[in-house]
Amino acid sequence: MKPPQNTKEKPNIHKGHRIRLKEKYKAYGIEALHEHEILELLLFFGIPLKDTNEISHKLINKFGSLSAVFDADHHSLKAEKNMTHNAALLIRLCSDISRLYLNNQSSTEKVYDTKEKIGAYINSKYAGVDGERIILVLFDNSHHIIDTVSIGTGSNTLSEVNIGKIVKTANSRNVSRVAIAHNHPDNSDISTSDIVSSRKIAYHLNSVGIELIESFVITSNRVLNVFDSMPICKKRKRTKKEAEL
Repeated sequence: MKPPQNTKEKPNIHKGHRIRLKEKYKAYGIEALHEHEILELLLFFGIPLKDTNEISHKLINKFGSLSAVFDADHHSLKAEKNMTHNAALLIRLCSDISRLYLNNQSSTEKVYDTKEKIGAYINSKYAGVDGERIILVLFDNSHHIIDTVSIGTGSNTLSEVNIGKIVKTANSRNVSRVAIAHNHPDNSDISTSDIVSSRKIAYHLNSVGIELIESFVITSNRVLNVFDSMPICKKRKRTKKEAEL
């Protein structure tokens, strides 16, 4: 005769865990949470039934850090076991909202009267951007930003950009000053092509009375100024023949 089986359920150590973590965040703020707890808390809303503690640990280990998780694309996130479509979408949404929040903090009422201020603003526009992107920032005469326009994306480089499009965009908004920027996803330095293209763009903008304040190159950890890298070249104006080269 077999001994009677113990049918008493083992205590669930995770019972009430979600409530406790929510209350911890509510009472003490995000500073009181570990990185995996922050991600775990977020995943509650995308994965309603499974243990998000284990998933959050695996995601951080896979990508290397919490910030890297938020920089990951949807496909890479979804590839993790037990990740749902909604959870991956939620992470990407939070990343994009964060980028927009940083951008919106730069009010049009703020005065951008130095290259450092302009560079910091432009750098915020590249937060979360993976591929190549070229943007044009338009200023009024009081150094306020009127608009920020995407000029090219994907595989475009500054040398491939349509200068006519840049001039037309700036001219149509009746501005007298602009700044242009493009990123180097490979974190490379300013190239000869960047310098040549920037001077050419400056020449064509100047021909319609628009000043190109600076041409910026953005990497993952640097904001580089093309014109400041060639002080000798700035001392004389280019001829029309030189600009056409």
